[in-house]
Amino acid sequence: MSNAHLIAAFIGAVLSLTIVFLTRRDHISPLVAARWFALAILVLFVSFFPSIIDAIGVQLGIGYPPIIPVLVALGAAMVKILLMDIERQRMQTKLDRLVQRMAILEQAVEEKRVVRANFGEKQADRSSQ
Repeated sequence: MSNAHLIAAFIGAVLSLTIVFLTRRDHISPLVAARWFALAILVLFVSFFPSIIDAIGVQLGIGYPPIIPVLVALGAAMVKILLMDIERQRMQTKLDRLVQRMAILEQAVEEKRVVRANFGEKQADRSSQ
């Protein structure tokens, strides 16, 4: 096993332990933890059996098979960023709608306050006559 494989195995092991720690502390949900744990297992698997990447590279006609995990990771990162942007936009839209509703409610409360104040003045005028 080469140094690169040992480093990949170490990264997978550290990632696995970190996922377990974060899940136990309720910093991440079990569903998210399962996805990250699957990724850590995949890293460990590839680090222990690097010939699988070579075989995939030969089947796909890739001249430098070690680039396959890099390309897959880059693609996964791009999809994750896209999903994060979609979620952020959804949350921003929800926040904008909540702010608008709050402004409408504040305006309604202020209008009621004015109506009550005017009603109170009219009652005071009637009682003073």
